[in-house]
Amino acid sequence: MSAHPLALEEKVRALIVATLPPGTDPAGVIFGPEGQMDSLGLVGFLADLEYRLSEEFGGVYLIASEKAMSRTQSPFRDVESLGAHVAELLKK
Repeated sequence: MSAHPLALEEKVRALIVATLPPGTDPAGVIFGPEGQMDSLGLVGFLADLEYRLSEEFGGVYLIASEKAMSRTQSPFRDVESLGAHVAELLKK
């Protein structure tokens, strides 16, 4: 991808925030202990985000892969960790 890494991460973060369900605080915990979403909410959110990523960047992206799910620190915890995870996927 030819975009500057910081510009890519900012664009991804903005897309994540725009995709969050209404009433979700982007500064808070998205998923996990004290999270704003339960597992079903997370699945729906990730499906919406994958669709938007495909629209914005082309291609097909699987955010909740086995690799992501097996990480010690969840990439779905907050906007920052999810943004870093998605930017990593886009760079591949």
